[in-house]
Amino acid sequence: MNLKVALSNGRILRLSLSFPYEGDPVGYRLQIPSLGRTGIVVGLSTSAQQSAACTFPDKRPLVFYDVIETVKEISSIYGVNPWSFLFNLLPKQFIWKQENYAVHTGRSTVGLDKVSMQVIRYVIAKGGVREELLKDRFGWRLVELLIKKGFLKIEKRWNAEEESFLTLSLNVPFEQAYQRIKSLKTKEEKLAIISLVKERGFVSVQELDDMGFSLRDIKYLLRKGILTQVQSVDSISIQHKTQALGPPVRELQKNAVVCAGYNSAIESLKNTLAHTLQEGFSAFVVCTNLSTLSHLEKELKGVLGGKLLVLSSKERSDRIIKNWFRVQEENSVVLLGSPLSLLVPVRNVKLIALFDDVNTKLPKGNVDVRNLLYIRSKYLGAKFLIWTPIVDLQTYYLVKSGKAHMECSLSNVEVNVFRRGGKEVFSTDALKTVEAFINKKVLFLVNKKGYSYAYCPRCQSLCMCPSCETFLTLYKDEERLVCTHCGFKSGVVCPECGGSVESSSFGIDRAVEEVEKLFGLRENFTFSTYPIFSGFYHLVVVLNADNLLSVPFFNAEENFYRYMWRARALAKEKLLIQTMFAEHSIIRDIKKGEWKNYCEEELKRREEENLPPFSKIILASFSKDIRKSLEGLGVEGKYRKTKRGIDVLLKVNAARMGEVLKKIRTFRPIRLEIF
Repeated sequence: MNLKVALSNGRILRLSLSFPYEGDPVGYRLQIPSLGRTGIVVGLSTSAQQSAACTFPDKRPLVFYDVIETVKEISSIYGVNPWSFLFNLLPKQFIWKQENYAVHTGRSTVGLDKVSMQVIRYVIAKGGVREELLKDRFGWRLVELLIKKGFLKIEKRWNAEEESFLTLSLNVPFEQAYQRIKSLKTKEEKLAIISLVKERGFVSVQELDDMGFSLRDIKYLLRKGILTQVQSVDSISIQHKTQALGPPVRELQKNAVVCAGYNSAIESLKNTLAHTLQEGFSAFVVCTNLSTLSHLEKELKGVLGGKLLVLSSKERSDRIIKNWFRVQEENSVVLLGSPLSLLVPVRNVKLIALFDDVNTKLPKGNVDVRNLLYIRSKYLGAKFLIWTPIVDLQTYYLVKSGKAHMECSLSNVEVNVFRRGGKEVFSTDALKTVEAFINKKVLFLVNKKGYSYAYCPRCQSLCMCPSCETFLTLYKDEERLVCTHCGFKSGVVCPECGGSVESSSFGIDRAVEEVEKLFGLRENFTFSTYPIFSGFYHLVVVLNADNLLSVPFFNAEENFYRYMWRARALAKEKLLIQTMFAEHSIIRDIKKGEWKNYCEEELKRREEENLPPFSKIILASFSKDIRKSLEGLGVEGKYRKTKRGIDVLLKVNAARMGEVLKKIRTFRPIRLEIF
């Protein structure tokens, strides 16, 4: 049988193979000893380049046809190699490679010197050690000598690619954690980490890395026992009474968006999933945020019981593998997954859903999860639904164009808006409101890591990063300026004029400091830089998010709009907003509960200026000047030289995005964003 086999480097091999199982071989994983690599059958071939003796380690396919077709289509849109993209999305537990292992031959070690005996004992205790690791530890000369003398031998073994799915949670109460780091000179980043972990419940190391936190600070918090590793979902106590739910009042239409507050969204999702199971179908629900997934798992467990399967980085490797194949055996099941599960082979699917459309861009390829799930739903003939606190302009445009239906059930929440002074953390009126909720769940939001922004009196402006032009953060205790976007660091002087700087506005660290002074740190208090859709609070306090309006980019107001409405969606009783822009139209609309006005007005502006969603914008940074190469593409572009190289902003017709992106990727950008 001649087969097309995809490899992780993006190549396709045409191999003549003997397939050991009945049925279609497409989607099966195989091990290729001649290459020492894993391949995936992605199609049949009329000819073969070579005949190969390969092993098929699984009795079921790793992926289905819909996955392969989805990968090909999404790759053409985003200009990436489909097979490299396929392997990037698959859990690393399935991507094996063949490596050389040193093992003991069984030969008697009588008379060996102490160092040689130490090597032999180490190999025996480990049951075999990778050859290169053993040589790094004990020296290649000694290891080679023990192999030559017959005490060790080299054998081939298949192993999964190494990848840490380390998931963290707080090991001590937040107040205790804060007291432990309070006196440190470099506490800001550590405080931001523990605040984030408290707010979300669980955070993966990968998530923290994507947000720019240093591995050094993470290791410190683990070493001091402030954070702890969550071994698996089994360590989470999920105790809910079984709930009886009827079918939804009205079945949601195909390709629908459900815009609701947290509690309403949860109830809508529960009813929809229960109805799907009652009809004998399966559903696939994705959460891009690990904290949201954990909260959702607890909510759904009582309704779905054993019908709920979870596939995320919180699980042990053996459970990931088990659930990946088990979902193929079930005709009526709900799979709840993180981005780790995007290619999972689900049968009999009637519904694919995304719960909360935040952080939807994948780190590798900048592919939007919403697009990928929509394309999968198309090939599976399933509904695609999004549950979100508030729509973005792209989604609203689809609704306006008739490509998606929308259900909106925003809860009634009292909204108080108070004008904030330049440097104050709490206005007098805000303090009174917080005092009234002192024993209830309160979320404090500050859209900024660190202590404050740096203001230069001589320039009369906020200090900007000379590399990427983001506002610089002033870290109080260590007396340094840091760019939280690109990592630029300097002393406490203005990068533009060299003059002294002072604190302006404030970040999450200053907010925690002020709350501790005024109220003490309580378990019912939570601090965050962003409103994550993973629970509700009686009071949500936006202490400072005005800086979102200061970003010189086309979607700055949209980000401010989404931030405020997301905060409103988490509030059960009251939303309190402190702002220097109390008369801004977005603030006025949120007080009235009018979410649509901004969308309508902004869409008109975007259409007039041919901005997304009416076009695509590609923002890229390169270490060298490539303007001449890109100008040949015939697209509208703006270029800016920086200390790192050059920044490029291209406005592209959607139909040409794949072509342009493919060209851009050949120049290896150090930064790439798609809007």
